[in-house]
Amino acid sequence: MFSQNTLLKIAFNTILGLVLILIWLQFVDLRVLWQSLSEVSPAAILPVAFLIITSLGIRALRLKYFLRPIKQIPFKELFFLNGAALLFNILIPIRAGEVLKGIYLNTNFTLPFTKSITWIFLDRFLDFLFVLVAGAILLLVIPTTLSITVIKVIIVIFAVGLFLAYLMVYQPQLSRKLFNFTKPLLVFDVIKFRMESIFNSFLESFVVLKRSFKDFGLVFLLTLLAYLSDSLAWYFGFLALGSSQDLMQMFLAQLLSALTYLVPAAPGYVGSAEASGILVFSGILGIEVNLASSTTVLNHIITIITALIFGVISINFLKINIKAIFRKLSNRA
Repeated sequence: MFSQNTLLKIAFNTILGLVLILIWLQFVDLRVLWQSLSEVSPAAILPVAFLIITSLGIRALRLKYFLRPIKQIPFKELFFLNGAALLFNILIPIRAGEVLKGIYLNTNFTLPFTKSITWIFLDRFLDFLFVLVAGAILLLVIPTTLSITVIKVIIVIFAVGLFLAYLMVYQPQLSRKLFNFTKPLLVFDVIKFRMESIFNSFLESFVVLKRSFKDFGLVFLLTLLAYLSDSLAWYFGFLALGSSQDLMQMFLAQLLSALTYLVPAAPGYVGSAEASGILVFSGILGIEVNLASSTTVLNHIITIITALIFGVISINFLKINIKAIFRKLSNRA
């Protein structure tokens, strides 16, 4: 059984998801949405499911390359591990999929659990870095409803985040000096202690990211292909509803949507997915609200069904003991 703290997190995420659904319903005509979804051809959803799985495969290849200096792990296992993790993340909205990966690498490849978890989250952090770089560029060239002032503020935030990441990876001593310089601003000792602990943990973990720029070039390319696959899933989602959208807009939408994954989510991402869709596609890109919502719901449903089917296949292929994993998840939670 999960700890009380974990159960409270899940309960909070669920309530938040329900609140987001209620807000989303204020903007959507359910009759229009239902009619749009009922007219979708079953064959039209296959490309979306295929692209979701393709994205998992590309990220598995990136993880294999990322872990190569540490351990040689077969691509096939990482591919199915991503499938199982996607299912766990949907069912248990506390990043259970990442913990599952750490447990699997620890159990099957004798990698230290703590370091496995760190490497898995750093692999996901590469997605975040890509979003910062590509998002800042695309916001300048793709028309949105955002004012130029807001875009400039977002780009400055992205640039600061990217610069801090660079310092943590390539200039750890300078990073520590900057932290020590700003630490007195935290005022309370308990906050100072907590932030220093987090900082030291990040600094130690980020050493793994210290690769040559050539290595990062390949990682960047694989990340680009993964996000392109995600963007094409949105493109075909809109196409299934009879609407053709600009692929570059879909690419920007996927990057912006990725940032919303940082928000706590209910099981199945119910509420957060719909709120993200209406915010990004309608609020920022200016796509008609019912069309944006219909596509979001359609892709959300396809993602859940794909995760369930491919996740079960992945668990069976990897011979994952669900009961044992849940026991370990409970102990780690």
